[in-house]
Order: sequence, then structure tokens, then C-alpha cells
Amino acid sequence: MSPKKVICFVAALVCFAVFAAGCAGESEPAPSEAPRPSASPERTEEPGATAAPSPTPTPYTELREGAQGETVRKLQEALMELGYLAQDKATDYYGSLTRAAVVTFQRQNGLQADGIAGEETQELLYSGNAAECEPFSLLAPTVGMSFEELVMSDDGTRDQYPEGYPEPGTYKIIVDIEHQVTMVYTKDENGEYTVPVRYMLCSTGKDDCTPKGTFKMDNYRVRFSQFARDKTYGQYWSQIRGAIYFHTILYEEFDTSTYIEEVWEKLGTADSHGCIRLTVPDAKWIWFNIAPGTECVVRDGDPDDDVTASIRERLVLAALPEERPDIEPQDIPNTDNWSIEDVAHDIPFVQGSQD
Repeated sequence: MSPKKVICFVAALVCFAVFAAGCAGESEPAPSEAPRPSASPERTEEPGATAAPSPTPTPYTELREGAQGETVRKLQEALMELGYLAQDKATDYYGSLTRAAVVTFQRQNGLQADGIAGEETQELLYSGNAAECEPFSLLAPTVGMSFEELVMSDDGTRDQYPEGYPEPGTYKIIVDIEHQVTMVYTKDENGEYTVPVRYMLCSTGKDDCTPKGTFKMDNYRVRFSQFARDKTYGQYWSQIRGAIYFHTILYEEFDTSTYIEEVWEKLGTADSHGCIRLTVPDAKWIWFNIAPGTECVVRDGDPDDDVTASIRERLVLAALPEERPDIEPQDIPNTDNWSIEDVAHDIPFVQGSQD
């Protein structure tokens, strides 16, 4: 072969190698400035030499809160399809809602729940083998209950008190005044209270009269009694401190059929005299499951807290009926997802006092 043909052949090989390298991996934007040629003399490859292989690109880019781009949109679409992310459409921003959805996805699929969508998380999410999100009603069973169960339930055990409770550190309660939501959490594998247990729609005090801060639940319980202030009645009083309690909505008499309509319609707004009003099933859950000494945080809340706002948005309860239901309280079905028999009795019940 002539020298001229050898030069052309080598040049063709170089061009082919450059083209092949440019096709490997993800395409990148062209650099704003081309790299400058090296000052050192060009070295000729030995015949038969093999070029070092390029590193294999990672199939998934790690995504965390604050990330932006099309990969975030794809992530959100997959989370929405499986029910983990409750929003109308995907965006390209990884905010607090997306992080919360990723945490839930990881927890329900046996992954480390750190809120970071790394390779393992994304691989499972896009695999077609991931579990669908558990229904919201598991954490907020009241959303599927009838008005009668939410307001008129009374099993008649008005002299019954809890036999005991789980340890005080089992749960942590957060009352968010901005969103009128009470949330209960238990500990994760790191000992932090991040695992949701129950979400409840509530009414805190009007004119900002519910005390805020971090409290240890006190030890006075009242099953069904009259309020001294306005002579109305309530069920399942669990003392937070002093005269501040979790309890049900109000009744005119010692009879759940005399529920006060206006009080029910204002559930989810600041309407109490300082206590925290709940539905009957939610107040009953606290009565039997929350031990004295359990931490209870009452906070102002933040209107920009997308995660708590999303919880509140889904806490939609039965509407007030046009006529009062004609049913005996003890005949109302119990559709809640727990039973008194399943509650641990790690510490005994000891009645305290309001003082």
C-alpha cells in the first residue's frame, strides 16, 4: 500500500473511533468552548492496540429535595400512577410533597426510607413490580365512615375505663392549628417519630385560645360528662393538661342523638373553648391508645406546609344529614381498623385529676 493510502486509512479509523465514542452513553450538551489541542506531539497507536473502555453510565441519577428537570417529572408520574403522590399533574420540581411520597414508597416497599430517590428506589419504582400505595383510609379510617358512626356512636360502656396503655414513648401526637389536623406517629428504624399511625380532622380553640407548645399527656380521663362552661356534653375526654382535653363533638344532653349540628359543621375550623374536638372514633382511639406521658405537640402550623395541607385536603368526612338518624347508638356498626383487645397494656390505667 502506498504511503498516501496508509495515511487515508489511519484517518478513517480515527474518524470512526470518534463517532463511536460520541454515541455511547447519554448525550450531553455541546461545550461552550472546544477543548484546546495538546501541546505535546501526537502519538501513534501501535497496530492492534485496544482503547480503554469508557465507564458504564449509571442508569438512574440520584434525585433529592430541590432537584429539577425531566427526570423529576418522570419520577412524579410513576409515584402518582401507584397512588403515592396526590396531586393533579406532575411538575419538574422535587419538593416536600415528592419527598414525602418517596418516603412512603420506600417504607411500603421495604427500602430505606430516606426520601432520596436513588438507583435502588427508581429501579423498583419503574420495574412494574412495586406495591401500590396503601389506601389513605388506613391512616384516616373516618373518611369512609357514616355520619352515625362519626357522631352518634356510644357503646354504652360509660363506666368502662382503659385497663392499660402502650408505653408512653410508643406514639407522638402533633396538633396543627393552621390546618386543623391531628396526626399521630410512631418510631422509625432510627428511633424518630416519622411513621404515620392516624390522621384526624379536629377543631382547636377559637381566638387562638388553645395553648401551644410541647406537653406530656396528663392522666385524667372522663368517659361521658358535662362541661361546666356551657352545660353541653362530650365523650372520651383525654387530658392534655389542666382543663385542656381531646374529646368528641358536643351534645345538648347525655344522649348522642342530641348532637349539636353547628358544632359538627364547624369541625375542621377553630371553634372550641381551647380543647381539641374530634369525631367519636378518633377521640375513642386516643382514649384507649395514648398513655399519660405521651408527647403532644400543639403547633401554629405553616400555610406553606404542603405535606400537612395534603393530609387535610383528603380528610373529607360525611355530611350532616337533613334529618336526624333514627337509630340506637349501640346498633351503629363499628368499622374502625383496630380493636380494644389488640391494645398493649404495658402500663396500667391510673385515674388522675384535672388539678
